[in-house]
Amino acid sequence: MASQVYAGSPIAALSEALGGRLEPGQVGVVTARAGVGKSAMVVHISLDALLRDQSVMHVAIGDTVEHARAHYDHVFRAVSQSGRVRDWTSALVAAERHRMIHSYQSKDYATESLQSNLTMLAEVAQFKPSLLVFDGLDIKGLKKHIPAISKMARDLNVPAWIAVRSASGRISDDTWQYAALSLRLTPDGRQIHLSLHRSAEDSEPLSMKLDATSMLVRSEGSTAGEGAPGAARASDCTLYSGGARGSEAVFGEAAERHGVHEVNFTFDGHRQERERGSYALSPRELAAGDVSLVYVSRRLNRTYNTEGGLIRRVLQTLWHMVSRSQQVFVVGQIQEDGTVVGGTGWSVELARMWSKDLWVYDQSKRGWYQWTGDDWSAGLPTINSVHFTGTGTRYLDDHGKDAIFDLFARTYGGQN
Repeated sequence: MASQVYAGSPIAALSEALGGRLEPGQVGVVTARAGVGKSAMVVHISLDALLRDQSVMHVAIGDTVEHARAHYDHVFRAVSQSGRVRDWTSALVAAERHRMIHSYQSKDYATESLQSNLTMLAEVAQFKPSLLVFDGLDIKGLKKHIPAISKMARDLNVPAWIAVRSASGRISDDTWQYAALSLRLTPDGRQIHLSLHRSAEDSEPLSMKLDATSMLVRSEGSTAGEGAPGAARASDCTLYSGGARGSEAVFGEAAERHGVHEVNFTFDGHRQERERGSYALSPRELAAGDVSLVYVSRRLNRTYNTEGGLIRRVLQTLWHMVSRSQQVFVVGQIQEDGTVVGGTGWSVELARMWSKDLWVYDQSKRGWYQWTGDDWSAGLPTINSVHFTGTGTRYLDDHGKDAIFDLFARTYGGQN
């Protein structure tokens, strides 16, 4: 396995730009706004080490172990489907054998706690990481924890990578004393631009462009099609939805009309009106999108009936839609408290928590509204991301239906 390298690896290309990989004791930071691909990038970093028979400690901050595993599954699937690793079964076995995922979902992250766990793993399981990966911090959390993470990396004599949510992609000046470099991911239609920063002032755009789906290096000569400014080619885009009656079915119909790929998530006991691109989530995959209904009720100022588990599976499915998307489009009704009516409101809350580009078509007001971070602002959206969610009320009226079709026509025009 140590000699196995997959073509298109962003880490292999990055190593060429750096003249090698991150040195033991150094810290690298991956920054981007939510939904751009930070988690996929650090998974590629982990995979690069795992395929060289090195051990990885993956620290998931604010996520469950299953959520973190879902990110690995997504990248594994993309690389496997590309045919870029000959013996993918062996690669999966190597990953499971050499990787540990430690979750800080229900408790605050503390480097001292992680150090204690690493000591125990070394004594009990003879597990000593060759790489530390942290995913889930924001800029404030990075500033708080990077001094201790940097010290731990030096003490263990291993490199450490930290994925950080940052709307601007910048890290503070006082953070640079601990970071050897920063990678900034910037979305541009169906591709991601990567820039390398060695200080607050130093910026080096890298020639490679990454596929927004897999974060693999894109081949040369691939260009966007015609349509709205900044729009990706329709055939390169994916709509994530559920295929249910009403809004989701119409989003799917519009996607098919313009040649957009569909993934309609479903589960055992779920009724789909639209089955093009149907994807049945397994119990393990559903668990990755598990949420606390008490938390949901508090966020949305309403109470859900947990009997039978149907609503839980619906909410789990919405997690899969939104987590894969850079943009989220919802048809419904915005209430006075800023939430959206019905179970669809959970997709809105997820999009707001993860700072997605969020739009809601309010059927009562007959207009589109974008979440600005503080309030709803009227506007007219276009689809400018490769991965986007389309969901909403089952009780779609003619104005809502027209709004969906107009959104696709405005974006893709005559593309196919």
